[in-house]
Amino acid sequence: MAPENDMTCQQREEPDKVLMVDDNATNLQVLQATLEGRGYRLLAARDGVSALAVTAKAQPDLILLDIMMPEMDGYEVCRRLKSDPATYEIPVIFLSALGQTEDKVKGLEMGAVDYITKPFQPEEVIARVNTHLTLRCLQRQLQQTNAELKELNQNLEKKVEERSQELLQSRDAIIFAMAKMTEARDDDTGKHLERICRYVEVLARELAKTDASIDERWIRTVVKTAALHDIGKVGIPDGILLKKGRLTTQEREIMENHPAIGGDTLLELREEMGGGGPFLSRAIEITLGHHEKWDGSGYPFGIKGEGIALSARLVAVADVYDALVSKRVYKPGLSHEEASRLIQEGAGKHFDPRVVAAFLARQADFREIAATMGDDPSH
Repeated sequence: MAPENDMTCQQREEPDKVLMVDDNATNLQVLQATLEGRGYRLLAARDGVSALAVTAKAQPDLILLDIMMPEMDGYEVCRRLKSDPATYEIPVIFLSALGQTEDKVKGLEMGAVDYITKPFQPEEVIARVNTHLTLRCLQRQLQQTNAELKELNQNLEKKVEERSQELLQSRDAIIFAMAKMTEARDDDTGKHLERICRYVEVLARELAKTDASIDERWIRTVVKTAALHDIGKVGIPDGILLKKGRLTTQEREIMENHPAIGGDTLLELREEMGGGGPFLSRAIEITLGHHEKWDGSGYPFGIKGEGIALSARLVAVADVYDALVSKRVYKPGLSHEEASRLIQEGAGKHFDPRVVAAFLARQADFREIAATMGDDPSH
Protein backbone atom coordinates (compact mmCIF):
# COMPACT_ATOMS: atom_id res chain seq x y z
CA MET A 1 0.00 0.00 0.00
CA ALA A 2 1.38 3.42 -0.94
CA PRO A 3 2.24 6.07 1.66
CA GLU A 4 -0.46 8.37 0.25
CA ASN A 5 -3.06 6.23 2.05
CA ASP A 6 -1.78 7.48 5.41
CA MET A 7 -2.09 3.91 6.73
CA THR A 8 -0.64 2.78 10.06
CA CYS A 9 -0.85 -0.91 9.13
CA GLN A 10 2.34 -2.63 8.00
CA GLN A 11 2.75 -2.14 4.26
CA ARG A 12 1.99 -5.10 2.01
CA GLU A 13 4.07 -6.19 -0.97
CA GLU A 14 1.12 -5.66 -3.37
CA PRO A 15 -1.36 -2.75 -3.48
CA ASP A 16 -4.77 -3.26 -1.92
CA LYS A 17 -7.48 -4.19 -4.40
CA VAL A 18 -10.71 -2.21 -4.21
CA LEU A 19 -13.72 -3.46 -6.17
CA MET A 20 -16.26 -0.77 -7.15
CA VAL A 21 -19.73 -2.10 -8.03
CA ASP A 22 -22.36 0.19 -9.60
CA ASP A 23 -24.67 -0.18 -12.58
CA ASN A 24 -24.25 3.54 -13.41
CA ALA A 25 -21.15 4.24 -15.51
CA THR A 26 -20.99 7.87 -14.38
CA ASN A 27 -20.99 6.85 -10.72
CA LEU A 28 -18.14 4.43 -11.39
CA GLN A 29 -16.13 7.16 -13.13
CA VAL A 30 -16.60 9.58 -10.24
CA LEU A 31 -15.65 6.93 -7.70
CA GLN A 32 -12.61 5.93 -9.72
CA ALA A 33 -11.49 9.55 -9.98
CA THR A 34 -11.81 9.85 -6.22
CA LEU A 35 -9.62 6.82 -5.46
CA GLU A 36 -7.07 7.02 -8.27
CA GLY A 37 -3.51 7.91 -7.39
CA ARG A 38 -3.75 6.61 -3.85
CA GLY A 39 -1.95 3.33 -4.34
CA TYR A 40 -4.96 1.08 -4.83
CA ARG A 41 -5.56 -1.38 -7.60
CA LEU A 42 -9.07 -0.47 -8.72
CA LEU A 43 -11.48 -3.07 -10.09
CA ALA A 44 -14.99 -2.41 -11.45
CA ALA A 45 -18.22 -4.35 -12.00
CA ARG A 46 -21.54 -3.12 -13.49
CA ASP A 47 -23.90 -5.68 -11.89
CA GLY A 48 -24.20 -8.16 -9.08
CA VAL A 49 -23.34 -11.27 -11.08
CA SER A 50 -20.17 -9.66 -12.41
CA ALA A 51 -19.28 -8.47 -8.92
CA LEU A 52 -19.44 -12.02 -7.57
CA ALA A 53 -17.35 -13.31 -10.48
CA VAL A 54 -14.65 -10.65 -10.05
CA THR A 55 -14.59 -11.25 -6.28
CA ALA A 56 -14.15 -15.00 -6.71
CA LYS A 57 -11.25 -14.49 -9.12
CA ALA A 58 -9.44 -11.41 -7.76
CA GLN A 59 -10.25 -11.65 -4.02
CA PRO A 60 -10.39 -7.87 -3.45
CA ASP A 61 -9.43 -6.38 -0.11
CA LEU A 62 -12.50 -4.11 0.01
CA ILE A 63 -15.79 -3.83 -1.93
CA LEU A 64 -17.72 -0.58 -2.51
CA LEU A 65 -21.20 -1.86 -3.32
CA ASP A 66 -24.23 -0.08 -4.75
CA ILE A 67 -27.63 -1.36 -3.63
CA MET A 68 -30.09 -0.45 -6.37
CA MET A 69 -29.00 -2.60 -9.31
CA PRO A 70 -31.08 -4.64 -11.80
CA GLU A 71 -31.51 -8.43 -11.52
CA MET A 72 -29.43 -8.77 -8.34
CA ASP A 73 -29.37 -5.88 -5.87
CA GLY A 74 -26.54 -5.07 -3.49
CA TYR A 75 -28.22 -6.71 -0.53
CA GLU A 76 -28.30 -10.06 -2.33
CA VAL A 77 -24.69 -9.67 -3.45
CA CYS A 78 -23.64 -9.00 0.14
CA ARG A 79 -25.66 -11.94 1.41
CA ARG A 80 -23.93 -14.30 -1.02
CA LEU A 81 -20.50 -12.91 -0.18
CA LYS A 82 -21.07 -13.42 3.53
CA SER A 83 -22.42 -16.95 3.06
CA ASP A 84 -19.26 -18.08 1.25
CA PRO A 85 -16.27 -18.91 3.53
CA ALA A 86 -13.92 -17.80 0.72
CA THR A 87 -15.30 -14.24 0.69
CA TYR A 88 -16.82 -13.94 4.16
CA GLU A 89 -14.05 -11.75 5.58
CA ILE A 90 -13.87 -9.24 2.71
CA PRO A 91 -15.21 -5.93 4.07
CA VAL A 92 -18.17 -4.47 2.20
CA ILE A 93 -19.13 -0.76 2.25
CA PHE A 94 -22.54 0.05 0.85
CA LEU A 95 -22.51 3.18 -1.33
CA SER A 96 -26.15 4.01 -2.08
CA ALA A 97 -28.69 6.74 -2.66
CA LEU A 98 -30.95 4.96 -0.16
CA GLY A 99 -30.45 7.14 2.89
CA GLN A 100 -33.18 6.05 5.27
CA THR A 101 -32.21 4.67 8.64
CA GLU A 102 -33.87 1.34 7.89
CA ASP A 103 -31.80 1.02 4.71
CA LYS A 104 -28.58 1.55 6.64
CA VAL A 105 -29.62 -0.87 9.37
CA LYS A 106 -30.51 -3.52 6.81
CA GLY A 107 -27.16 -3.08 5.11
CA LEU A 108 -25.26 -3.48 8.35
CA GLU A 109 -27.38 -6.48 9.31
CA MET A 110 -26.42 -8.10 5.99
CA GLY A 111 -22.79 -7.98 7.11
CA ALA A 112 -21.52 -4.68 5.69
CA VAL A 113 -18.88 -2.85 7.72
CA ASP A 114 -20.05 0.65 6.74
CA TYR A 115 -22.67 2.64 4.79
CA ILE A 116 -22.06 5.80 2.73
CA THR A 117 -24.99 7.79 1.30
CA LYS A 118 -24.92 9.26 -2.21
CA PRO A 119 -24.09 11.88 -3.23
CA PHE A 120 -20.88 11.34 -1.31
CA GLN A 121 -18.02 13.60 -0.33
CA PRO A 122 -14.69 12.38 -1.80
CA GLU A 123 -12.89 12.99 1.51
CA GLU A 124 -15.43 10.86 3.35
CA VAL A 125 -15.05 7.97 0.89
CA ILE A 126 -11.26 8.15 1.09
CA ALA A 127 -11.33 8.22 4.90
CA ARG A 128 -13.76 5.29 5.16
CA VAL A 129 -11.82 3.24 2.61
CA ASN A 130 -8.51 3.89 4.39
CA THR A 131 -10.01 3.01 7.77
CA HIS A 132 -11.45 -0.32 6.67
CA LEU A 133 -8.40 -1.30 4.65
CA THR A 134 -6.31 -0.62 7.75
CA LEU A 135 -8.64 -2.78 9.83
CA ARG A 136 -8.50 -5.49 7.17
CA CYS A 137 -4.70 -5.34 7.14
CA LEU A 138 -4.54 -5.52 10.94
CA GLN A 139 -6.95 -8.42 10.89
CA ARG A 140 -4.66 -10.31 8.52
CA GLN A 141 -1.67 -9.54 10.68
CA LEU A 142 -3.52 -10.75 13.75
CA GLN A 143 -4.49 -13.98 12.00
CA GLN A 144 -0.90 -14.51 10.89
CA THR A 145 0.40 -13.79 14.38
CA ASN A 146 -2.13 -16.20 15.89
CA ALA A 147 -1.12 -18.87 13.39
CA GLU A 148 2.55 -18.34 14.22
CA LEU A 149 1.80 -18.46 17.95
CA LYS A 150 -0.21 -21.64 17.49
CA GLU A 151 2.67 -23.23 15.58
CA LEU A 152 5.12 -22.02 18.21
CA ASN A 153 2.96 -23.46 21.00
CA GLN A 154 2.64 -26.75 19.18
CA ASN A 155 6.40 -26.94 18.70
CA LEU A 156 6.93 -25.97 22.33
CA GLU A 157 4.44 -28.57 23.51
CA LYS A 158 6.18 -31.16 21.35
CA LYS A 159 9.58 -30.26 22.78
CA VAL A 160 8.21 -30.29 26.33
CA GLU A 161 6.59 -33.68 25.69
CA GLU A 162 9.83 -35.05 24.23
CA ARG A 163 11.80 -33.74 27.19
CA SER A 164 9.23 -35.09 29.62
CA GLN A 165 9.47 -38.50 28.01
CA GLU A 166 13.25 -38.37 28.26
CA LEU A 167 13.03 -37.51 31.94
CA LEU A 168 10.47 -40.25 32.56
CA GLN A 169 12.65 -42.79 30.80
CA SER A 170 15.65 -41.66 32.85
CA ARG A 171 13.60 -41.87 36.04
CA ASP A 172 12.36 -45.35 35.21
CA ALA A 173 15.88 -46.51 34.38
CA ILE A 174 17.25 -45.11 37.65
CA ILE A 175 14.43 -46.61 39.71
CA PHE A 176 14.84 -50.01 38.08
CA ALA A 177 18.61 -49.86 38.58
CA MET A 178 18.05 -49.09 42.29
CA ALA A 179 15.71 -52.03 42.58
CA LYS A 180 18.17 -54.30 40.76
CA MET A 181 20.99 -53.28 43.09
CA THR A 182 18.83 -54.23 46.06
CA GLU A 183 17.83 -57.51 44.43
CA ALA A 184 21.47 -58.36 43.74
CA ARG A 185 22.02 -58.77 47.49
CA ASP A 186 19.29 -61.39 47.68
CA ASP A 187 19.13 -64.89 46.24
CA ASP A 188 16.09 -63.82 44.17
CA THR A 189 18.32 -63.00 41.22
CA GLY A 190 17.66 -63.23 37.51
CA LYS A 191 14.54 -61.68 36.02
CA HIS A 192 12.46 -61.59 39.18
CA LEU A 193 11.65 -57.88 38.95
CA GLU A 194 10.79 -58.05 35.26
CA ARG A 195 8.40 -60.93 35.91
CA ILE A 196 6.76 -59.17 38.85
CA CYS A 197 6.05 -56.13 36.69
CA ARG A 198 4.55 -58.31 33.94
CA TYR A 199 2.40 -60.28 36.38
CA VAL A 200 1.10 -57.06 37.92
CA GLU A 201 0.20 -55.67 34.51
CA VAL A 202 -1.76 -58.83 33.65
CA LEU A 203 -3.71 -58.64 36.92
CA ALA A 204 -4.38 -54.90 36.62
CA ARG A 205 -5.71 -55.17 33.08
CA GLU A 206 -7.97 -58.06 34.05
CA LEU A 207 -9.42 -56.07 36.96
CA ALA A 208 -9.82 -52.99 34.74
CA LYS A 209 -12.42 -54.87 32.70
CA THR A 210 -14.91 -54.52 35.58
CA ASP A 211 -13.42 -51.62 37.58
CA ALA A 212 -13.72 -48.20 35.94
CA SER A 213 -11.40 -46.64 38.55
CA ILE A 214 -8.45 -48.54 37.06
CA ASP A 215 -7.35 -46.46 34.09
CA GLU A 216 -4.36 -46.71 31.77
CA ARG A 217 -2.32 -44.16 33.69
CA TRP A 218 -2.82 -46.02 36.96
CA ILE A 219 -1.82 -49.30 35.35
CA ARG A 220 1.37 -47.85 33.85
CA THR A 221 2.36 -46.30 37.16
CA VAL A 222 1.75 -49.46 39.18
CA VAL A 223 3.62 -51.62 36.67
CA LYS A 224 6.67 -49.33 36.88
CA THR A 225 6.66 -48.99 40.67
CA ALA A 226 6.10 -52.70 41.32
CA ALA A 227 9.84 -53.14 40.80
CA LEU A 228 10.45 -51.23 44.04
CA HIS A 229 8.47 -53.59 46.26
CA ASP A 230 11.54 -54.99 48.07
CA ILE A 231 13.75 -51.93 48.01
CA GLY A 232 13.72 -51.92 51.81
CA LYS A 233 15.87 -55.08 51.81
CA VAL A 234 18.84 -52.79 51.33
CA GLY A 235 18.60 -52.16 55.10
CA ILE A 236 18.64 -55.84 56.11
CA PRO A 237 22.01 -57.30 57.22
CA ASP A 238 23.56 -59.85 54.85
CA GLY A 239 23.68 -62.45 57.63
CA ILE A 240 19.88 -62.47 57.69
CA LEU A 241 19.09 -61.65 54.07
CA LEU A 242 21.39 -64.35 52.68
CA LYS A 243 20.85 -67.00 55.36
CA LYS A 244 20.15 -70.41 53.80
CA GLY A 245 18.37 -71.98 56.73
CA ARG A 246 15.26 -71.05 58.65
CA LEU A 247 15.36 -67.65 60.33
CA THR A 248 15.12 -67.37 64.09
CA THR A 249 12.22 -65.44 65.61
CA GLN A 250 14.47 -62.43 66.12
CA GLU A 251 15.87 -62.65 62.60
CA ARG A 252 12.36 -62.96 61.22
CA GLU A 253 11.34 -59.77 63.04
CA ILE A 254 14.29 -57.95 61.50
CA MET A 255 13.47 -59.28 58.04
CA GLU A 256 9.87 -58.18 58.38
CA ASN A 257 11.07 -54.62 58.82
CA HIS A 258 12.07 -54.32 55.16
CA PRO A 259 8.66 -52.99 53.96
CA ALA A 260 8.80 -50.24 56.60
CA ILE A 261 12.43 -49.45 55.74
CA GLY A 262 11.58 -49.10 52.07
CA GLY A 263 8.42 -47.11 52.77
CA ASP A 264 10.20 -44.71 55.11
CA THR A 265 12.94 -44.16 52.51
CA LEU A 266 10.42 -43.29 49.82
CA LEU A 267 8.40 -41.11 52.20
CA GLU A 268 11.53 -39.09 52.99
CA LEU A 269 12.21 -38.78 49.28
CA ARG A 270 8.68 -37.51 48.69
CA GLU A 271 9.09 -34.88 51.41
CA GLU A 272 12.38 -33.69 49.92
CA MET A 273 10.77 -33.44 46.48
CA GLY A 274 7.75 -31.60 47.83
CA GLY A 275 5.36 -34.21 46.46
CA GLY A 276 6.48 -36.64 43.81
CA GLY A 277 3.05 -37.23 42.30
CA PRO A 278 1.32 -40.56 41.72
CA PHE A 279 4.56 -42.37 40.95
CA LEU A 280 5.95 -42.09 44.47
CA SER A 281 2.50 -42.55 46.00
CA ARG A 282 2.07 -45.92 44.28
CA ALA A 283 5.65 -46.89 45.13
CA ILE A 284 5.04 -46.17 48.81
CA GLU A 285 1.77 -48.13 48.80
CA ILE A 286 3.41 -51.15 47.23
CA THR A 287 6.55 -51.08 49.37
CA LEU A 288 4.61 -50.77 52.63
CA GLY A 289 1.73 -53.08 51.79
CA HIS A 290 2.86 -56.02 49.66
CA HIS A 291 3.40 -58.26 52.72
CA GLU A 292 0.10 -57.34 54.36
CA LYS A 293 -2.59 -60.04 54.22
CA TRP A 294 -6.29 -59.81 53.49
CA ASP A 295 -7.18 -61.25 56.94
CA GLY A 296 -4.90 -58.82 58.78
CA SER A 297 -2.19 -61.36 59.70
CA GLY A 298 0.52 -59.79 57.53
CA TYR A 299 3.24 -57.28 58.29
CA PRO A 300 4.51 -54.66 59.05
CA PHE A 301 1.22 -53.09 60.27
CA GLY A 302 -1.38 -55.88 60.25
CA ILE A 303 -3.68 -53.98 57.88
CA LYS A 304 -6.53 -56.05 56.45
CA GLY A 305 -9.03 -56.09 53.62
CA GLU A 306 -9.40 -53.03 51.42
CA GLY A 307 -7.36 -51.06 53.92
CA ILE A 308 -4.44 -52.49 51.95
CA ALA A 309 -3.80 -50.47 48.79
CA LEU A 310 -4.95 -52.26 45.62
CA SER A 311 -1.52 -51.83 44.08
CA ALA A 312 0.01 -53.73 47.01
CA ARG A 313 -2.62 -56.46 46.77
CA LEU A 314 -1.66 -57.03 43.13
CA VAL A 315 2.04 -57.23 43.96
CA ALA A 316 1.31 -59.65 46.81
CA VAL A 317 -0.14 -62.24 44.44
CA ALA A 318 2.54 -61.64 41.79
CA ASP A 319 5.38 -61.86 44.32
CA VAL A 320 4.14 -65.06 45.97
CA TYR A 321 3.47 -66.76 42.63
CA ASP A 322 6.98 -65.94 41.42
CA ALA A 323 8.52 -67.16 44.67
CA LEU A 324 6.59 -70.43 44.44
CA VAL A 325 7.47 -71.33 40.84
CA SER A 326 11.08 -70.08 40.89
CA LYS A 327 13.93 -72.45 41.61
CA ARG A 328 16.44 -71.33 44.22
CA VAL A 329 19.60 -72.90 45.65
CA TYR A 330 17.69 -73.72 48.81
CA LYS A 331 14.45 -75.01 47.20
CA PRO A 332 13.02 -76.42 43.98
CA GLY A 333 10.38 -74.51 42.06
CA LEU A 334 6.79 -75.69 42.25
CA SER A 335 4.76 -76.44 39.14
CA HIS A 336 2.31 -73.84 37.91
CA GLU A 337 -0.58 -76.06 39.02
CA GLU A 338 0.75 -76.37 42.57
CA ALA A 339 1.40 -72.63 42.83
CA SER A 340 -2.05 -71.87 41.43
CA ARG A 341 -3.68 -74.15 43.98
CA LEU A 342 -1.87 -72.48 46.88
CA ILE A 343 -2.84 -69.01 45.71
CA GLN A 344 -6.44 -70.08 45.27
CA GLU A 345 -6.44 -71.51 48.81
CA GLY A 346 -5.12 -68.16 50.04
CA ALA A 347 -8.11 -66.21 48.72
CA GLY A 348 -9.82 -64.40 51.60
CA LYS A 349 -6.90 -65.17 53.93
CA HIS A 350 -3.62 -64.10 52.42
CA PHE A 351 -4.97 -62.54 49.22
CA ASP A 352 -7.77 -60.30 48.05
CA PRO A 353 -10.36 -62.69 46.55
CA ARG A 354 -10.94 -60.32 43.65
CA VAL A 355 -7.26 -60.35 42.73
CA VAL A 356 -7.16 -64.15 43.02
CA ALA A 357 -10.13 -64.32 40.63
CA ALA A 358 -8.17 -62.15 38.17
CA PHE A 359 -5.18 -64.47 38.58
CA LEU A 360 -7.27 -67.54 37.87
CA ALA A 361 -8.77 -65.88 34.79
CA ARG A 362 -5.29 -65.16 33.43
CA GLN A 363 -3.41 -68.28 34.52
CA ALA A 364 -2.24 -68.96 30.99
CA ASP A 365 -0.48 -65.58 30.89
CA PHE A 366 1.27 -66.27 34.20
CA ARG A 367 2.42 -69.66 32.98
CA GLU A 368 3.77 -68.13 29.74
CA ILE A 369 5.59 -65.30 31.54
CA ALA A 370 7.21 -67.75 33.94
CA ALA A 371 8.31 -69.95 31.06
CA THR A 372 9.59 -67.26 28.69
CA MET A 373 11.18 -65.04 31.34
CA GLY A 374 12.61 -67.78 33.51
CA ASP A 375 15.98 -67.37 35.21
CA ASP A 376 19.19 -68.72 33.74
CA PRO A 377 19.82 -72.22 35.20
CA SER A 378 23.15 -71.00 36.58
CA HIS A 379 21.21 -68.92 39.09
